[in-house]
Amino acid sequence: MLEMERVNCYYGEVHILKDVSLSLRPGEILGLFGRNGAGKTTTLRTLMGFVKPTSGSIKFDGQELTTLRPHDIPKLGIGYVPQGRGLFTFCTVEENLRIGLLLRRSGNETLDWVLDLFPVLKERLRQQAGTLSGGEQQMLAFARALCSAPRLLLMDEPGEGLMPTLVKQLLETISTLKARHVGVLLVEQKIDAALKVADRVALMENGSIRHQATPAELASTPEILFKYVGVRR
Repeated sequence: MLEMERVNCYYGEVHILKDVSLSLRPGEILGLFGRNGAGKTTTLRTLMGFVKPTSGSIKFDGQELTTLRPHDIPKLGIGYVPQGRGLFTFCTVEENLRIGLLLRRSGNETLDWVLDLFPVLKERLRQQAGTLSGGEQQMLAFARALCSAPRLLLMDEPGEGLMPTLVKQLLETISTLKARHVGVLLVEQKIDAALKVADRVALMENGSIRHQATPAELASTPEILFKYVGVRR
């Protein structure tokens, strides 16, 4: 599904991503973890075309992404939930969702499925997005991305600022996407919660992928997780 091979990116003269290689299969959840400034967000932004690599290859179902413009990438079936949500706060919940539908001309069946996943949004369709609680806004950002019927979903810290119960609920919803063969690349600081839904983990440091493993393998070698993330299990 997704193949990212030896990708390098710069911000000005600063080398941000250094020979980054990742792969993701349909229905797989890959956790991308690391300390602040490791390059996780830049990795997602590069996949979405907002940052252009100086070298390397990014392929989605065999199609090269590095030559595409950012507005063309979602049309291929790649959804993005950015850090900070990126909602149209003065639009209603329904209007935000319908913007997601427009990206790939998804129909009302997709909207119905999304609202079944997030019933609280169904009760707030006419409400301005900016008046929702933090947890509800995060649900809306997630729901809007799903309205484009993605086959690959990139999520940048969806649990940021949320109570543990909401983080758990959000991650459980992410895990249900496996049944629809949606691949998920998940950046998250709530490591313990994210490890419960991830199939594999890539640990990032200083712009490079340093280690890849399954959650079970990390459980048996907790010193690796502590080295790159600072979390003891």
